[in-house]
Amino acid sequence: MFRQFLETHDLARFTFRSDLFPTLDDRDFWENFQNETCVSLAEEELDYGWPIIKATDFMEFKKSGNRKIMENPHFDRRSHLVLFVLAELKENEGRFLPQIVNGLFAICEESYWGLSAHFLNHKFERPNIPTPAEPYIDLYAAETAEQLSMTVTLLKQPLLGFCPEIVKRVEYELNKRIKEPYENRFDFGWMGHQGKRVNNWNPWILSNVLTVFLLCEREERRKERAVRKILWEAQNYYDAIPDDGGCDEGPHYWNRAGASLFELVYQLKIATDGALDLFADEKLGRMASYMQKAHLAADYFVNVADAHAVGIGTNMPMLFGFARETQNKELMNFSVAVYRERADLRDPLDYKILTLRRLILNEQFIRQMSEWQVSYPLHGILENLPNMELATLRRGDMILSVKGGFNEENHNHNDVGSFVLYENIDPILIDVGIGTYTKDTFSAATRYKNIPWTRGSYHNIPLINGAEQVNGKQYRADRFEATEEEIFVSCAGAYPTEAQINGLTRSFSLSEKGLTVTDRFEFAKADRQSVCEVFMTVLPVRIEQGEAILGERYRMVPSKGVLRYEQICFGDPSLTSDWNAEFVTRILLECEHEQEICIKVELI
Repeated sequence: MFRQFLETHDLARFTFRSDLFPTLDDRDFWENFQNETCVSLAEEELDYGWPIIKATDFMEFKKSGNRKIMENPHFDRRSHLVLFVLAELKENEGRFLPQIVNGLFAICEESYWGLSAHFLNHKFERPNIPTPAEPYIDLYAAETAEQLSMTVTLLKQPLLGFCPEIVKRVEYELNKRIKEPYENRFDFGWMGHQGKRVNNWNPWILSNVLTVFLLCEREERRKERAVRKILWEAQNYYDAIPDDGGCDEGPHYWNRAGASLFELVYQLKIATDGALDLFADEKLGRMASYMQKAHLAADYFVNVADAHAVGIGTNMPMLFGFARETQNKELMNFSVAVYRERADLRDPLDYKILTLRRLILNEQFIRQMSEWQVSYPLHGILENLPNMELATLRRGDMILSVKGGFNEENHNHNDVGSFVLYENIDPILIDVGIGTYTKDTFSAATRYKNIPWTRGSYHNIPLINGAEQVNGKQYRADRFEATEEEIFVSCAGAYPTEAQINGLTRSFSLSEKGLTVTDRFEFAKADRQSVCEVFMTVLPVRIEQGEAILGERYRMVPSKGVLRYEQICFGDPSLTSDWNAEFVTRILLECEHEQEICIKVELI
C-alpha cells in the first residue's frame, strides 16, 4: 500500500506543514485542556532535581538483567519534562520555563536516549555503556526525540526568549541522534531491510521519526527523502500483518503497533491538509477493527502473547481517531463505549505514560467522543480473525476466546489451541500473560526456560506423553474454524516429535451456562497414550467427588481422568495487579489410554 503510493505519486508535489499541533498561542485549546491537575502537580515539582543515569545503572542490565535500575530515572526525567511543558502550555506565565530548559539540557547531555535493554553498538553487540559516536535508534530514543521536537515547537517563542541556546542544542541533538542515523542506516532490524519480519518497533519508531522531520526539518528535499524512506519501511510492517488486520502481539501492544501506524498516517494527512490521505485502504481499516474483535467485556481484552488483559480502555481515544479516519461508525461507537467503562478510575491524559503528541491527539479525540451517544450491542455472537486464527464466541454473559496460530509469533507464547473463558468481566480460565520484563524475557536461551507463563505447560492446552508445545514457526495449528455453534482447532502440529501424537483436535461449544471442550487424540504408539490437560485460573479451587469447584460458582466436570491442582505464586507485582491475586492455580487432569476427553465448565 505505501510503496504503491510512492510508485504513483511524486512527494515533491506535496507541501508538508510543520504547524501540526496547537502551540502556546492556541489559548482556546490549552485553557480547556482536560488535565486539570498538571499545573498544581508541576508546582509541587518546581524543585525537582533531574536524577542522574549512572554508568553502573546502564551496566546493570548486562550484568543481572535488571532493566528498572536504568529505566526508572530515564522515564522519570521524561515524565517530568512533559508535566512542566503541559503546565506551561496551560498556564502561560513562564513559571515552568526554567525547569523545561533544565529538562531539555539534562536529556541532551545523556549519551544515549534509549534504554539499556535495547542498546546495540555498530557491530550489534551489547557494550557496557553507550557512546554518542554510535547513535542507535530504539523505541525510546525515537520517543525522546518526539518529546523534544514537540517541546521546542509548542513553546518555541518563550524558549527563544528565555534561553535561545537550548533550542539550537535540541535541534543539534535531533540531527545527530535521529535524522542522520535514520537517513544513513538501513541495517537496524526494525526497519525491515534485512528480510526479517518486523513488529511494533517499526511503526512505533517511524511515527516518532516522522514527527521529528515534520516539525524540525527546514530543508524540504531532506524532509521529502525522509518521508519516502519512512513510507517504504512502514510497508514492511503493513506486509507483516495478516489480511484480517490481526495483531499477534495482542491488544496491549496494539497501542504501540496499530495505533502508532495510525499516528504515522494521520500526521501525513494533517501535514498536507488532507492531500496525502491513505485511510481509504481496506486493510488499514481492518487493523483498527482488530481491537473490537479481540474485546471481551468492559475494558478486558484477549491477552495473547505478552499482553495484559485489563485496562486497555486507555487505547480507545486513538482507536476512535483511527475509526473516524477510516469512516467506521460502528468502531467509533465501540471505542466510546469501552472508553467510558471505568473511566473514573483512570486519567485519560496521564503525563507519566503518554508522549506530548499522543496527549494532544487524545485530547482532540476525547472532545469528540464526549458528544457520542453509545448504542448497544457492541458485538455479534461471533468475532473471528481467520488469518490470525483468533475467535471469540458469546452466549449471554459467557465469553470464550480460542487461539490457533503458530509458535513463532511476535512476543510469542507456546499456546496453539489455548483458550480463555470469562463470565462478563470475571475470569474463569485465563491466559496468565507476562510479568515484568527482564533480560530473560527476550533471550532465546531463557524465555521458555525461566518464564513459565510463555510455556505450553502453563496455558489451557494438554501435555501429551509428558511433552509440551515448543516454539518455532513449524509448530502451528493444522486447521482453525469458527462458527456460532463451534470453534474447532486441529493442533497436533504444535507438538514436538517426543509427544508421539499424529492427531489432536479440540472442539469448543458455549452456552449461557458454560463451556464444553472435547479433545480427540490419535496417538502414534499404543503404549504411549498419556495426557495431562492443563487449566489456569485465579479462582479458589477445591476437588470434590471427581470435580473441580472454582470460586464456589463454577464446576469443572471431566468425562475421564483424575483431577489435581497446584498453586503457583506470581511473585511479580505486575501479575498481581493484572489479576488482583497473589497466585494462580494450575488444574491438572491426568488421563491414560483415552482417545477422547470431554471437559465441561459450568455455572453451579
